[in-house]
Amino acid sequence: MSLSLTTKTRYKVYSGITGTGQDALIDVLIPMVSDQIAKYLSRDLVATTYRSWVNGTGSPILRLEQWPILSIYQVSIGTMTAGRIENTGATTKRASVSFDGTNLSLMSINSSGTETLTDLPVATSKVLSSLKTAVEAVSGWEVTLDSTDYEGEPSNMLRPLYGAPAYDPDTADLILPDSQEPVKLITEDTIELLTNPVAPGGFGGGSIVEGFDATPGIGSGFPSGSANVFVWYKAGYTLPTDSPASDGTLPQGLALIVNQILTDVLSSTKLNSNLQSESIGSYSYSLRAAVNGAVASAIENRAKDLALYKKVTF
Repeated sequence: MSLSLTTKTRYKVYSGITGTGQDALIDVLIPMVSDQIAKYLSRDLVATTYRSWVNGTGSPILRLEQWPILSIYQVSIGTMTAGRIENTGATTKRASVSFDGTNLSLMSINSSGTETLTDLPVATSKVLSSLKTAVEAVSGWEVTLDSTDYEGEPSNMLRPLYGAPAYDPDTADLILPDSQEPVKLITEDTIELLTNPVAPGGFGGGSIVEGFDATPGIGSGFPSGSANVFVWYKAGYTLPTDSPASDGTLPQGLALIVNQILTDVLSSTKLNSNLQSESIGSYSYSLRAAVNGAVASAIENRAKDLALYKKVTF
C-alpha cells in the first residue's frame, strides 16, 4: 500500500495550481515523495497497532519506538513460559525456531544435508492451540503446552525468537507476557510506570518517578534487560484524504514541509534533476552523484525542518 502524506487537491491549493495538466505527474510524485520522507524520518507515520517486546530501562520511564501514542492496551514486565517446541525427527541433525511477530519459522537439516524451512503465519493460527496443530502438522516437530489454560492465549504476543536451538534435547520456549502493569502517558512517545492501582489505605495509581525504589513490587521501574517488557499500543497519524474529504492528523508543520518538498521536486522535472551547480561566466556545471535524485536532494535541503519529526536513536 502506497503512502500519501498529502493529496492532489490539497497540494494544488497550496501551490496555486488550477489546471489539470500536471495532475498525472502529481499523482506519481506524491507517494514517491511521501515514501522517501518516511524513510528519512526513520519511523512509521500511519496509525498502526504494535505488539512490541522492548528493552527495559531500569527506570519507571519508557520511551516507545513509534509515536504519537494513541492508545495503550497492555504493558507487562513479567513473562510466563507457556510451553516449548522441539524437533524429534529420526534423521534430523540440527533444528531451530524463529519468531518475528508475524511468522513462526521452523528450520531443520537432516543427515543428507537437506534443509527444510516452514513459515507458519500467526495470522492464521491466532491462538496457541491452533499454532500447536500447525506445528505438529510439519514432520518431526512437536509442541508441549504446560497447561490447557495456555491453549487460548494469542500467538501474536509471543516473545521473538531468533534461531533458538530446538533439536532434542534442546527446546525453544514459547514465552508470553504476564499480567498487565498500570501506566500513564506523559509525552507523545513516553509512558510512565505507576504504583499498584490500589495501595494500602485505598490510594494508588500515582507517579513513582520520585522515590520509586521504595515502592513494593516495582523496585526500580521497568527492569533493565533485552526485550523484557511487552507493550501493546497504537501510534501514528491518520493521513489526509480527498474522498472522503479529511485533513487527517498529520502535524501542520510536517504537512507544510511535504508540500514544499513536492514543489521542489515538481520544479526539478523542468530542469536536469542531476544538475548540482552551474555558473554563467565561462559556463560550467557539475552533476550530482547518481545516488542522489531529485527527491533525495529536496529532502536534504529541508533536513533542518524535518529534524523535529525525525526518529532519534540513542
